[in-house]
Amino acid sequence: MRLPNWQERFSDFGKARASMPFAWGSNDCCTFAAAAVEAITGKNPMSSVASYTTEIAAMRLVVAAAGLRALACEYLGSSVSPLMAGVGDVVLVENEGREMLAVCNGANVMAPSKLGMVALDMSAAKAAWRI
Repeated sequence: MRLPNWQERFSDFGKARASMPFAWGSNDCCTFAAAAVEAITGKNPMSSVASYTTEIAAMRLVVAAAGLRALACEYLGSSVSPLMAGVGDVVLVENEGREMLAVCNGANVMAPSKLGMVALDMSAAKAAWRI
């Protein structure tokens, strides 16, 4: 359930992450999406996941879950069509041949990158999770 002031909290999340560079375990696609969910709901869906700091450790989580979509379903529930995604919802996108989680911000999705947050077109979305 979204908090009454979720729009303000989501805006603050975006401002805080705008220039934060990608980092495994603190600002990768999974932790980025989980932090957005926490901003909106007050609850981090990945709080039970052991911390990791390397790509290898992150990939172990994804492989153990049978893929990124399955991992997202494990923590966020069943996916829906990306056409149903609204602001603040988590989406699975493909970017440069690689799947990643991002967060819907209307016509775009936000995702972490080496230089900070980037916007990708919502047309790259393959699945979504309503928050």
